[in-house]
Amino acid sequence: MTKYLDVGKSWRTWAKHELMSSFVGQEVGATGRMNGIKRLVWFDLSAGDAVKVDDEEWHKTCSPGILAHHAIHSRKPVEIALYEIQAATYDRLVANLGANLPRLGYVQESENRWRAGDRVIQAFNSSGHNAVVDFVRCTDAVLVLNDPNAITEWAMRDTFAQEIASRTPWFRSLSTMGCNPSGIKRMKPEERLPWFDLVGAQQAALPRYRDLLLAAIERDEAQWAYLLCTAEKWRKATEAVISTAFRKIGRTVAMSWFRRDPARFEETKRTLFLTKKELREWRNLQLPFLEAS
Repeated sequence: MTKYLDVGKSWRTWAKHELMSSFVGQEVGATGRMNGIKRLVWFDLSAGDAVKVDDEEWHKTCSPGILAHHAIHSRKPVEIALYEIQAATYDRLVANLGANLPRLGYVQESENRWRAGDRVIQAFNSSGHNAVVDFVRCTDAVLVLNDPNAITEWAMRDTFAQEIASRTPWFRSLSTMGCNPSGIKRMKPEERLPWFDLVGAQQAALPRYRDLLLAAIERDEAQWAYLLCTAEKWRKATEAVISTAFRKIGRTVAMSWFRRDPARFEETKRTLFLTKKELREWRNLQLPFLEAS
């Protein structure tokens, strides 16, 4: 019998961080071999407080720690921008960075900036919606983590993916999507309609050599899912890191690619964003408000 990791109530968080670490690790490994890429630029649009979780190592239990750890192993310079909108949370973020980054070899240059050679980390007390991208160059490989507490707190502005795509062809992102049916899915249908636009903005900005993967945790009462933008040639590798992360906790994930199977992708999206009643009505062509999505 398979023995699964016992992570209690934090099983989604543990698997998410495992997925994030593998996703960033892929980026470091691949870009190190690509001559056209001179620098890595990483955005964390909802950094949180970077607090250590349970007895795990700090760099495995929060997105800023994961980014800082993998940056150290990059063959190329790395610029990391951490955004946190809440002032109190930002203060804890800076404190936790100050306590943990020196263990990875970083030196604090100012209140919100750390450096380890040509790896730089800077924290901003601002919404991820305000993330500055005008410094991104065509020789940069950009990676984005967008990890809101729920889809209602999505931290990536609608034009962000297109802004990056206009500056560099190298762009990957990972967004978490919490669509709890007993919570925010009780919102009125017209209030949930913009959720489709969040995904649609990334679909519209997608270059021909990229694809979007919508990965929904199966048998999850909170209906958490992940939206990943990555290279088409990395489809199998991306599916593998997702499957591995959730298999360790005895879970499976349903995956659909936008370019390879657009009908299934749309079906997955509607299953996440609509109630069961609305989904039945949509399938019976009785849900007119979706015509605009």
